[in-house]
Amino acid sequence: MLKIVKFITLIVLLFSVTGSYAQLTTSTAMTPAQLVQNILVGNGVAVSNITYTGSASAIGSFNGASSNIGLPSGILLTTGTVADNGDGPHGPNDSNSAGTDNGVAGNGLLTGIAGNTTYNAAVLEFDFVPQSDSIKFKYVFGSEEYPEYVCGDVNDVFAFFISGNNPAGGTYNNQNIALVPGTSTPITINTVNSGVEGSNGSGNCSTFGLSNAAFYVDNTGGTTVQYDGFTVPIQASAKVNCGETYHLRIAIADAGDGVYDSGIFLEANSLNSFLPIQMSGSLALDGFGDNTTMAEGCETATITVTRDAGNAGSALTIPVMAAGTATEGVDYESLPGSITFNPGQTTVSFDFDIFSDAITEGIETVIIQLAQADPCGNSNFISLPLKISDVADLQASVADVSVHCPGEDAELKVIVTGGLPAYTYNWSSGSILENTIVNPTTTTTYTVTVNDACLGVPVTTSGTVNVPIYPPLIMVTSNDTTVLCPNTPQTLYAEATGGEGVYDYVWTANGVVISNSTSVNVSPMVTTVYTVTVSDACGVEISKNITITVTASVLELEMSPDQLICPGDSADIWVVATEGLGNYTYYWHHSGETTDMVNVRPNNTTSYTVSVEDACHTYSIEGITTVNVVRPQANFNVLSSDPMENLLVSFQNTSVGGVNWYWDFGNGDNSTQNSPGTVYSPWGWYNVTLIAYNEIGCTDTITKPIYIKPEFYFYAPNAFTPDGNRFNNTYNVSVIGSIDFQFQIFNRWGELIFQTNDPNFRWAGDYHGDLVPDGVLVWKAKIVDLEENVHDYSGMITILR
Repeated sequence: MLKIVKFITLIVLLFSVTGSYAQLTTSTAMTPAQLVQNILVGNGVAVSNITYTGSASAIGSFNGASSNIGLPSGILLTTGTVADNGDGPHGPNDSNSAGTDNGVAGNGLLTGIAGNTTYNAAVLEFDFVPQSDSIKFKYVFGSEEYPEYVCGDVNDVFAFFISGNNPAGGTYNNQNIALVPGTSTPITINTVNSGVEGSNGSGNCSTFGLSNAAFYVDNTGGTTVQYDGFTVPIQASAKVNCGETYHLRIAIADAGDGVYDSGIFLEANSLNSFLPIQMSGSLALDGFGDNTTMAEGCETATITVTRDAGNAGSALTIPVMAAGTATEGVDYESLPGSITFNPGQTTVSFDFDIFSDAITEGIETVIIQLAQADPCGNSNFISLPLKISDVADLQASVADVSVHCPGEDAELKVIVTGGLPAYTYNWSSGSILENTIVNPTTTTTYTVTVNDACLGVPVTTSGTVNVPIYPPLIMVTSNDTTVLCPNTPQTLYAEATGGEGVYDYVWTANGVVISNSTSVNVSPMVTTVYTVTVSDACGVEISKNITITVTASVLELEMSPDQLICPGDSADIWVVATEGLGNYTYYWHHSGETTDMVNVRPNNTTSYTVSVEDACHTYSIEGITTVNVVRPQANFNVLSSDPMENLLVSFQNTSVGGVNWYWDFGNGDNSTQNSPGTVYSPWGWYNVTLIAYNEIGCTDTITKPIYIKPEFYFYAPNAFTPDGNRFNNTYNVSVIGSIDFQFQIFNRWGELIFQTNDPNFRWAGDYHGDLVPDGVLVWKAKIVDLEENVHDYSGMITILR
């Protein structure tokens, strides 16, 4: 019978006994064989013939307890390096292209999956014998190819190839069991991702490849792992025959090129063959963060044993044994000799404490074993490996800090070694955080008392914040000054000494910043207070006022008011100066004249500027007056579309700027109305003139010709009643303005029954001496008007008797 004893050697350097874990940590201290035997393998599996192909720097152990990788510890294979050199898997995620081309060849099996050339392959393989009908292990795949190359041609690849007899028939021949859960699809960047094609994608994803976001973790900005993205923990599994030998090949490679790393994280002790009895442990303190290493003197371990509900019908007693380098009853509390499941009971637990022997012994092992037959029928030890570690004495130190300015924030950081987390902190500043922010104004020493969760022996240390002492900040400036005239140039200065030694100057006047130099040139028009403020790099500032008193008043001007004139008219413009020192001089910019009054004759609206100085001659005052040249703009429209003689013709006044009007219609008639009308006779051409006047009598005239058409009118009734009574016994039409007239009447068959050239005709409704019967007749007319325009008309006549 095969006896399998799961034993972990104590050379494991996965963890350093320190006070905290800030991110993912790795180690290359173990050989590939040790990594498999001592870390990867769990219960129910015996391994042999372990080989590794790849770079020595691409494989190692990891501790992920304080990272977001999702696995507490295990072994790691990468396409580059596991080293903490900025290009490996260690956080933070501060690069989207981390990686190392380690120069190793690719792998043919992986090339077949990727459909692309592979590089930097890392392949770990071994034989194993399972002690049940299945094997399983847990893993996470991460990569720097995320997220840019999702759906691209660069698709780093990994696989878990199993070979051996398939219980369902046939054999496994390098069959990949690294599959998207519930599918037969291999896990790659193009099959498990955020569901969004990357910026360097090329559409190389199926719909299924973008539908697995539930298995993806976006690590953008992550603080503990460098890879841009990785999968959630996923379980690989396969059905096997109990007791037979199988081969497992764990492989990963770059695809498409050798840059941008990827990695596989394999959980410690997760390569298991399912046993009907399972054993697990948990630590109350777990101060080393791996749920395996127990602190001497301050740890309680809880061991839980479970069995299948299908096998729980009867009582079961299982012997409990202890192995390892630690001494039962000395290094740890004695274990129960056996555990017993009552009928129907599926879980049994027991606790034991770890003792302190006050001897520094390094790491000791405790292997808890259950003697129970496995599904293959072999007597087998179900093992749970644990470790006992000394806890180093708690030590703490705080580095002194120097600040540049009094009152500046300073961070005091406590460095703790030994003991076990969680640590507590008590600063003399009142803070209970690991690091404290203080801002003393003088050099001050701060103490902190640190305690751990295991030893319970607090230590106190201190750190000093060194604060410099600067001389007082002082400033020398210009004196107050009195000047006679406005706008007299003055130079003001300021000089600071003391303080931190680097100064900023700000000059203001009336609340406005005018300079940032040590001096400023000013020319005040009136008495003005200038303020200079100087501050050093520590924020200390002082201010001083400098007053320049101006004795004389500022010159004042009164300008002639703005005026309105007509085009061609002239206007007098003037200026009256007061205040100042008198003895005024004038200069008109448009003409160069030097009198206080000038005459102008602008063609268009014009503004005129004059500059005036007094006896100071240190400044001038400008005045502006405007002469507005205004004229109306006369215009009108004829409202009648076809004006005709003897009919009223209406006009619409569209002038701008006018207030009064004079119309000459060209027919001897005139009007002063805004929009009048008139009647023309005879027909022909007429000139219509409109004169527009504005409010100061300026005029504008417009003349437009209009054509008056001759009067023309035609009307034909549509019925008459030739019945012999007194009314409507004959048919006639009305025509005005005709020089040629033709009129015809037709019966219903198109036969001409009446025609005439006399516009004054009267037809009695007869044809060839007989009266036309009642009915509807058709008439046509052709009429030439006085302009010799031909008009054709037609219509119907209804005869009723």
